[in-house]
Amino acid sequence: MVNITYRHYKPGDENQLAEVFNRAFQMNGGSVIRTPKVVHWRYVKSPGFEAEQVQIAEDTDCKKIVGSVYANMVEYVPINGKEYFIADINDVACHPDYTGRGIAKTLMNMAIDYMKEKGCDFSLLDADYNGFPRKKIYLKLGYEDIYRADIFIQIPNVLKLMRNVPLIIPFGMPLLVNSYLPRFISRVRFKFNPILKGVSYEINHNRKHYDYMNAINAIKPKYYNGFVPYTKKRMKWARIQSPVRRFRPTYIVIKKNRKIIGGATITHQNIYAFKLGIKIRLGAIHELFIDKSVFKDKRELHLAYLFLLDKILKAATKRWISVLIYQVSPKDKDLQKALKAMNFFSFKGPAVMIKSFKGLEFPTTSEKPFFVPTYVNLGTP
Repeated sequence: MVNITYRHYKPGDENQLAEVFNRAFQMNGGSVIRTPKVVHWRYVKSPGFEAEQVQIAEDTDCKKIVGSVYANMVEYVPINGKEYFIADINDVACHPDYTGRGIAKTLMNMAIDYMKEKGCDFSLLDADYNGFPRKKIYLKLGYEDIYRADIFIQIPNVLKLMRNVPLIIPFGMPLLVNSYLPRFISRVRFKFNPILKGVSYEINHNRKHYDYMNAINAIKPKYYNGFVPYTKKRMKWARIQSPVRRFRPTYIVIKKNRKIIGGATITHQNIYAFKLGIKIRLGAIHELFIDKSVFKDKRELHLAYLFLLDKILKAATKRWISVLIYQVSPKDKDLQKALKAMNFFSFKGPAVMIKSFKGLEFPTTSEKPFFVPTYVNLGTP
């Protein structure tokens, strides 16, 4: 008989927390690999961290962590002019040898109790729409879908992807055309179109953090619900003090008359599928924004989005990123149109789910897209 006890985080748990994450997610065929250093940075060093945010299941006979759930971040999130106290659920993991024992459900109930004690209005998470956890755990615990996100993918460095995944070599030429042709056509349009007169760009790797912070804080909330502005403390944690090179940011900004009018952040991780011997460098767009008031109509705005996306792909190529991914709200029509024009592949992604703690109805009527940060949908800030 296995003896499972439940507790919260204690200093020194990082090694085993990384191990249970890696074992759990590799069971699905492939995932990023967490290290103890990344676990410590992502959670323990995050603003407002409390040990009670990390729910742990431990096999007391062998003193091994066999499951974990993180309720983090806990913060005020602006939606439709009001602020709601929201906590995120991340990295629900159970060791493959311990599945089917109700461990994940017990840990989720512990996290829910913690969020209730903190006085949260809502809990937010991303879940595979067709996955077991959504159907058998989250829905039964009172989480509801607020929308299903759209995933957009492009391959900025086809040759690197072919080296990493030789099986796609026969498709190399179509992938090259799909990736580079729209960028070439767009650059021709940029050169001869007067709309972009006075518009320039910068690609800044791991520098000019606060210039970017000030610009996104001024622009992003105008057009999106759910974006929590950066503070200096939050910027230091998420961007400046990242412990490994792959999480050090590249900022892409576009300027008009030397003023930032749009931008994006990218980082990357490696996806491993050990059974297949595959490693892919996966780039993530963390946030993307444009000041729409600068452009007089949809045509001008569309061209500005194409200009920004072209520079994002250029920055991704410099980082040797094989696959670039961005999760987009279905309400973000202008951005979706531009992503499709740049030949990003698209498909239906995870369900964005909400649980209410105070009988509140989650405000979904606004025309503004709801922004889900990457520390919710990808597990890293």
